[in-house]
Parts: sequence; structure tokens; C-alpha cells
Amino acid sequence: GLLQDFGDQDVTELNATIIGAGIIGMSTAAFLQREGYRVTVIDRVPPGEGCSFGNAGGIAFAEITPTIHPRVLLKIPGWLMDPLGPLTIRWSYLPKALPWFLAAGRNAMPDRVKGITEARANLALRCVSDFETLLREKGAADLIRYQDSLRLYDSEQQYLAEASEHATKKSYGFEMKRISGNEARELEPALGPSVHCAAFHGGWYFVTSPERVVKTIAEDVVRNGGRIIADDVVSLEQSGGKVTHVRLKASGLQAVDKLVICAGAYSHLLARQIGEKFLLEAERGYHMVLPNSGVSLSRSITYARTPGAATPMEMGLRLAGTDEFAGLDAEPNYARADALWKIFKMVLPGMREPDAATTRWMGRRPGTPDSLPVIGPSKKASNVWYGFGHGHMGLTWGPTTGRLITEIITGTKSNIDLSPFRADRF
Repeated sequence: GLLQDFGDQDVTELNATIIGAGIIGMSTAAFLQREGYRVTVIDRVPPGEGCSFGNAGGIAFAEITPTIHPRVLLKIPGWLMDPLGPLTIRWSYLPKALPWFLAAGRNAMPDRVKGITEARANLALRCVSDFETLLREKGAADLIRYQDSLRLYDSEQQYLAEASEHATKKSYGFEMKRISGNEARELEPALGPSVHCAAFHGGWYFVTSPERVVKTIAEDVVRNGGRIIADDVVSLEQSGGKVTHVRLKASGLQAVDKLVICAGAYSHLLARQIGEKFLLEAERGYHMVLPNSGVSLSRSITYARTPGAATPMEMGLRLAGTDEFAGLDAEPNYARADALWKIFKMVLPGMREPDAATTRWMGRRPGTPDSLPVIGPSKKASNVWYGFGHGHMGLTWGPTTGRLITEIITGTKSNIDLSPFRADRF
């Protein structure tokens, strides 16, 4: 920081407060710190223990097609009929979620999908190097596994149904190399005879502990003089077109200079206080971790039958996925985690039944109707920036988002077009 000596008082010119200690908030803090900012991160839970804790661990930079696209639209009615299917809406919540779903439908039109895919591909450009920037030098290279994820198919028909996605990925340089069922079983002996064929994703590494990734970055931020405050944000106090203070539940008023909101599925509630409206839904995902799974994988696998992944992690085999729309506060339905076990059992026949050591979890992914995050300045408050709405891609795009927000704040020219992520697009 730029220090001026006023007697005993050091006045630092570069101060940033970040709300949210997940992968996006901590990455933002780390990159701002590199640019000489003194950073304060506020979250009610410790770093990496919110939504970042429980994802499937994928650095899935090849996932450039939006979550909701024309082929998915056709599947949604069938999924909704199955209460434990990959996508469910608690019907009492539907009226509230309807504007989001209508907007998602509009964004599934072919011309919109093309633009969204382009923007997602741009976000993917430096994902891996941004991770390495934040982790490599901290001796945490053991956290990233560079084996490409395998996608499994039950039948030729299932494989051919994804031809358009394969072609799109290929046009951006992500080659989904196909292998036979037998070749897949040679690579991963745990796979069962029902696997007809498989394909490499063309760019989907994984981490062995998403929580440890965030905590590693957080430890570094603190070591370099950053502060992490465990508290609840009650309100944002404004004056003269700026947010001047953050009111915290336990610690009261905290003055802010620059404010970055990376509060995941809660971000729109803070933005609303500034007068900005976002279509943001908690896409509730579930996981099950089997410390005694009985199977061994060297990479993450996905299965065309259902959205989700099975990833070998340091705490056991993690099965993660599903999408539930029920708002922020509804009670979890852990039968959705158990449903993932039943599905992955089809391709991992040796997988043991859940036992006393098995854990289940639910987290709230912040989803936008166009499958793109909000990255950029507030249009209402001159000292506020946003980084949220990453849906299923928070871990993948987290470090890159931190770098991009830092570039925006410091006035550095970005290497990509940031207009698709602007705050006023909804």
C-alpha cells in the first residue's frame, strides 16, 4: 500500500473489503493483495466452508456450453416428474422461481447459446494458470490432479445425442476423444460392464479437496497481512453514491473504501440494498462422500445418464450433482444425495453401500438464467464490484474471476471481453 506517515498513524490508500470467503472471494482477496491492496474478507463461515466446500472438485474449463440449452429444455419436463431426478422444483417455490426459468428459456435460444458459449470459453482461457498462480508457490501443487475427466455412456444412442456439444467443444479446441468401453475399463478398472463407450472431456482436471484449496489461499492472504472477519453482514450503509460502511452483526460498523460482493447465492440480497436487481437462484446441489467406497478411481468421472460427477478425493469418493430449486432456506432433502449413489452404482458396480462414515451435504450454487457470472462494477454505487453467479462453475472460474475483478479495479486492460458479465444485463 501507499503509506503516508501522520505521526503514529499509517494511512493506507489501497483498501478493499470482500464479502464472501469462498473460492471467488478468497481469490479476489489474493489477487488484490498482489496489487498492493490491504484486504479484509467478511463471511459468517470460515474460508471454504460455504458452497465452495462441497462441489465435485472439477476444474472443468472445457465446460463451455451453458447449463440450460435446447437439448436440456426438452429433458426438463421428464426430470421434473421424478422427485429425485437431476432437476427438481419444490412446487410451493415455483411462483418465486418462475421469472428465472422464463429468462433461462429465453437464453436457451440458439443465438443466445452461441454468445454464452463464447463468453464461457473466454473465462476458461486461463483457469488452470490462475489456479497455479494462487496454489503452486504454496507447495499445494498436490491439490491439483491433471488427469482429464472421463464421460461415460450406456449406449451408442446416448453418445450420439451429445454430438452437437462435442462439435462445439471441438471448435474451441476441446477435443472429446472417444474410447471404447474396454479401453475405459483398462484405464479405470472400477468401471462396470454396462459402460458402452467413454470420452475424455478435453479439459476437466480435479482437486483433491475443494475446502483445502480455499483454506490454502486464505492462509496465504492472512500471512500477507489480510484480515478475515467471521461475522454476518446486516446492512450496507450508503452516502453520496457509495457504500461507506458495512454493518456487521457482532462487530458493528466497519468503514469500507472499495467493496467487492462475492457472497454466492446471497449476493442479490446485498445488491438489492444498493438498488440493483439480479435474477439469482440457489441451485441447490447435493453430495455424498464415501470414505469406504470400495472402488478406486484415478480421475473424476461423469455419466451421461445424469448431471453430476464422481471424484476421488482425500476424504473419500465424492458423488456430487443434482439441481434443486427450493429457495435459500428450505430444509435439505438428503434422499437426493442417496439418489446419486444409486445412479453411479450402475457404472461402479463394486461401490459399497453407504455406511456410518458416509457424509451427506447440501450447498446453494448461485445460478443466473444465462449460465454466466456477474463480474464487474455496480451501476449504482461507484465503489462496489461484483463477483457471483457462477452456478456449477464456481471452483473452475473462481481464481480467474478474482484476477478479472482485480484488473477491473486497478484499471488493467483485460485479455477478454467482459461485457457478457456486466451487472445490468438482466
